[in-house]
Amino acid sequence: MADFEQDRALMIRLWRMWGSRAAELSDEQWTTETRLPGWTVRDVYVHITPDVMIEMLAAPSEDGEAKVTSAAEMLRMLNTDPAEAEPRHERMAETVRRLAADVERTAVATHFESDFPAAFDRITGLSRASVIAHPFLESVALGAFLDMAILETTIHWLDVIDAVGGPRPESMALERTRDVLAAVPDPLTFVEAASGRADPTILPVMH
Repeated sequence: MADFEQDRALMIRLWRMWGSRAAELSDEQWTTETRLPGWTVRDVYVHITPDVMIEMLAAPSEDGEAKVTSAAEMLRMLNTDPAEAEPRHERMAETVRRLAADVERTAVATHFESDFPAAFDRITGLSRASVIAHPFLESVALGAFLDMAILETTIHWLDVIDAVGGPRPESMALERTRDVLAAVPDPLTFVEAASGRADPTILPVMH
């Protein structure tokens, strides 16, 4: 069973991997198009930057019980209505591209390698059961929030290395990401599709 300190250590390792790779990239690689239409490597780095995440975790915990308690539930809620989700994704993409225009690769490398890990390491008094405010979902359990952060950081890392190469994510990150994604569909539907006994149109479970 994961705990907050295990999650913290994993996130810090992931960020340092991102930072180390950014420091190695050429200017041409930094602006290489990824398999995400309209997104460059630089855009993906800006998108995954955890400033807001760190600010949310540094805020006082919420009282009561979290409205959302798992990352799979977060994905279901955020992707349940394509008519609502697609405009939100496009607004986010436009914001990311605007912010990325003036981002310096060397500064990004430093942020991921040292600044973000140091800021995250200073946060105390939390557990996976802590409740934090969320801008779209009202409140979420910290464990769910961190699982989602690990998933996003891992999946977008695969986008980066598909474009410019880099090390494979560590097993813990991939396994956590797999477990969250597999928990999104109805269990029976997923088992039937994954075992080849039903039409696999349940995939993808996120966009």
